[in-house]
Order: sequence, then C-alpha cells, then structure tokens
Amino acid sequence: MQNASHEEACARVSSLFRPLWLRLYVSGKLRRDGVFRAAYELLGDSAEPTLDVGCGVGLLPLYLRMRGAKQAVIGLDLDRGKIDHARSAAVKADCSGLTFLEHDAARDLPEFRGNIALFDALHYLDAGAQKRLLSQLAERVAPGGRLLLRDCPRDRSARFWATYLGEIFAQTVSWNVSGPLHFPTRASINEAFDGEMFAREERPMFGGGPFNNRLFIFCRKL
Repeated sequence: MQNASHEEACARVSSLFRPLWLRLYVSGKLRRDGVFRAAYELLGDSAEPTLDVGCGVGLLPLYLRMRGAKQAVIGLDLDRGKIDHARSAAVKADCSGLTFLEHDAARDLPEFRGNIALFDALHYLDAGAQKRLLSQLAERVAPGGRLLLRDCPRDRSARFWATYLGEIFAQTVSWNVSGPLHFPTRASINEAFDGEMFAREERPMFGGGPFNNRLFIFCRKL
C-alpha cells in the first residue's frame, strides 16, 4: 500500500467506516489527537509486531498501515461492536497483517513479543488489575522495543478533572465502557517498568485541549 502523509492517512482511514457519524468521529479524532503521529514516529520503522491493547475501532493499526508501517499489528478490545467496525474497515482497505480480536486484556494476554500500545484504557481497571496488566505487558516488550502508554495521571489538577468529566460523558452516551474510573498515578505507572531494564520518557499529549493526557514511553534496553 502506498505511503501517505498524515492528512492523507486521516482521510483514508475515515473513509473506511460506513456510518456517517463514525466517519466524522474518526476523521476528527485522527486529525486532532497527536498520539497517532507520535506512535508513527516511534513505531513506524520497527520490524517488530505491535500489540494494541484497547484498540477500539482500530484507528492506530489502520493509521500505521496507511502511513506505510509494515509490521503485523494485533488489536484487542472487549467491545464486540468496535471490533466488528475495525475488522470491516481492514477488509475494505485490503490491509494484510492486521488482526482484531474480541478479548478482555484484564483477564489475560496472548503470547506476544514486540512493541505495545495502551491508549486511554488503563483507568477502566482497578489498581490491582492495572498492576497485573502492566506487569504482563512489560514482559512482552521485545529488546529494543517500545511500550507506549497514554493515560491521565491522577494529579488532581484542573486538567485531571476535565478529563474525568469527559470520561463520565463518554460513558453516559455509551461510547466508552461503563463502570468505575481508576485513574493511575505516575508512580503506579512507572513502578511497573524497572529502570535497569527500561528507558523512560514522558510527553504531554493534550495538544490544545483541556485534558490531562500524557504519553509514557518505555523502551526496553538491549
């Protein structure tokens, strides 16, 4: 598939979804949310496969493929409806190497070794489940591979509360999974990745919006 610029990739991915409301959502999400460009920058040239935990309708795998990334990508999500949308979009784009599975990552994870993405999903798990998941994910990062984790640290800032209210709204309209929210602290995220084994980086990822999104990058040392 021919490589595309960011804007071209956004247009191509959004065109793969049939419902008008979903096309509009995907188009706006990809263009406004800087995490997709960042993921391409960090993962696009990697030969390692990528595991996208909480993949939703498959935006990250589809975006990476449209930008020219060649690696296999496995997307996991417990929402059957979103997985169905992701599969349909991948078939329409004739994208090989993209696999979407209905799967609850809080229970277990498939055997895997490579790069990992976990965007805006950790706060749906309680503290114990977060610790177990992060431990399992850390074990699955390949030497030289990266784990990209985007979430909202629980720092009680105005941005934190804006994010919290935004999540409540998304749950109210049934777009996001319903249930209690457990936003992690920076410490609880970082402690899962041994400093002797992983290099760490944190980037603000809220663009011009009001939310407290942060991208945590963990690179497993060779």
